Amino acid sequence: MPAPIPPSAAANHGGDNDASDDGSGGGGPSEQERAGEALRAAFARLAPQGSDEWNFMGAFTQLGDRYGPYQPGASVLADLVKESERTPDRRAGRPGRRRTGAPDSGGEKSEVEEAMSPVVEALRFLAARISTLEARLAAQDAPVEGAAWLTPARELGDWAGPVAAHVAARTPGGTVVHADCGEGALLQALSGRGLDALGIEPRGGVALHALEQGNAVAMAEAHEHLAGLPSRELGGVVLSGVVDRLPVHAVAPLLTECRRAMADGAPIVIVSEPVAAAASREAPAADLVAGRPLHEATWELLLDRVGFADVATQPGAPGQDDRFALIAVTPSW
Repeated sequence: MPAPIPPSAAANHGGDNDASDDGSGGGGPSEQERAGEALRAAFARLAPQGSDEWNFMGAFTQLGDRYGPYQPGASVLADLVKESERTPDRRAGRPGRRRTGAPDSGGEKSEVEEAMSPVVEALRFLAARISTLEARLAAQDAPVEGAAWLTPARELGDWAGPVAAHVAARTPGGTVVHADCGEGALLQALSGRGLDALGIEPRGGVALHALEQGNAVAMAEAHEHLAGLPSRELGGVVLSGVVDRLPVHAVAPLLTECRRAMADGAPIVIVSEPVAAAASREAPAADLVAGRPLHEATWELLLDRVGFADVATQPGAPGQDDRFALIAVTPSW
């Protein structure tokens, strides 16, 4: 795992020019600063610290050092625990109390220690079984890295204007998210209408191009970034590209995250490829990417089941391609 880029290095990547040379006029973050911030956020998201696996291993190491059948005591954590037991209790003016289950001065195991030894071993084997299942599921959904590059999202093109107009007319206020945002055409259209727009794009090179245009972009998969956003604050969501490559069992959770993060009355727009587009994929994408475009009726069903209201098909304008768009809103209670 590469180390996070220092702020100074990220901001000056590609040259030593300061902010006054990039045309920003000093009125806000430059394109390089936006790109650096997006890179730092991506590295922080991919770092192992704080993940479920990392936290489990930390807690399990402590259990093994204290209660395991072998108690090797070789970890730094075990040394810290022992040191804390020897540290005098300053408040009481006497040595600290021995924790429950710790061995007494005679070195004999307590009943708690005797019971915890098989518990630690059971957790060890349970963790191994869960890791096997997680690895198998991950391999089924994404047998290779970079599914977004195998099935690149088409830029919205002529769809950007009508979608931006629809969202601007119905948003209750708040940030509007577009995933996958590509090179940022919709973000520019939304910003031009005075809306706060955020793009989500998993392809780093494409995201950097959008950032260079002055857009706010997060380098991540849509479901990962949406899961970290507050509830009921987004002013709208537009999904394109990502919806055509997700496996079916991942589409409903993505819509659920959208529904949770969106404010009451906020619009959602789904721009999807026609079902026939799956047959035109290149052989590697057809074999390795589980997801494929869904029918309009399927999207209507999913949006309704997740809890969106007023689901309808957005009519296309002359000159637009063969994609279709569905619109819906979060209910206002």
